[in-house]
Amino acid sequence: MADRLLAEFEDEAAIIAAIRRLGDEGYGRLEVYMPFSSQEVEEALALATGARRSRLPLAIFLFGIGGASAAYFLQWLLVGYLYPLDAGGRPPHFPLAFVIITFEMGVLAASLCAFFGTLILGRLVRLTDDVQGTPGFESVTGDRFWLEVPVRGASDEPERTRRLLIDAGALRALRLEVPR
Repeated sequence: MADRLLAEFEDEAAIIAAIRRLGDEGYGRLEVYMPFSSQEVEEALALATGARRSRLPLAIFLFGIGGASAAYFLQWLLVGYLYPLDAGGRPPHFPLAFVIITFEMGVLAASLCAFFGTLILGRLVRLTDDVQGTPGFESVTGDRFWLEVPVRGASDEPERTRRLLIDAGALRALRLEVPR
């Protein structure tokens, strides 16, 4: 089973200190639940976990270019090559006539990539999480900060991590077992 520890912290300074300490110990995948947005907590989390910038903007750009290219190619194939029409002396392949649809399809592909990419990377496709059933977790909507730490493979590791969290200022640290 994959296990997690959930630690409750009283304030922002305590969770920042715990994140820095866990980062020094080599814990890489940490998840923070906060009652309000905090730039300091996000910066500490990024430094401790070695988080890198998202590749979503690059994916959006590539999908936009790919959608525009596919639209232009399809128009050329149908209008300019397979079914050419002689309309008013215009050549079959007239790029200026293809600009509008090419642009629209590029924007459509990029916006679909942005929408679904945000849903997937933000883990917004889940309806619930096992963390929500933790006793006292509802305090995250009021005034408490929670930190989720995945437990490594060794049998004594959960207790060592729990002691580390308590020493770092956690009010309590609970073990959450996740079924496979």
